[in-house]
Amino acid sequence: MDKDNKYILVKFIKFINDELSFKQPFKVKFTKNRDDDLKTYAYYNPKENTVKVYYKNRGLADVLRSIAHELIHHHQNENGKLEQPVQDVGGEIEDEANSVAGQLVKKFGYANPKLAIYEKIF
Repeated sequence: MDKDNKYILVKFIKFINDELSFKQPFKVKFTKNRDDDLKTYAYYNPKENTVKVYYKNRGLADVLRSIAHELIHHHQNENGKLEQPVQDVGGEIEDEANSVAGQLVKKFGYANPKLAIYEKIF
């Protein structure tokens, strides 16, 4: 991962933290190799408050959306929403994570146009 993308990822995670005002600390880990924990592009582990994101050959905006989506799950966990059954497709939990993640990426992109998040690929 190059230095420019790392800078954007750190800035985006701080942005999400400021937007959602998390109560509990969390970690975001990045990998270019999928493993047993990571069957999709990103994963939130509520027991460890950890997000794991696969980034190889993906657009930067897509990686940012994955980060935001999983951090929405962290926020849902803090607010007791993840006690409900979580569905892989559809359902209130996933719908909220998808819609809010998209809004946050768009807001970040508009606030930081010089970062050109829609043009970059890992």
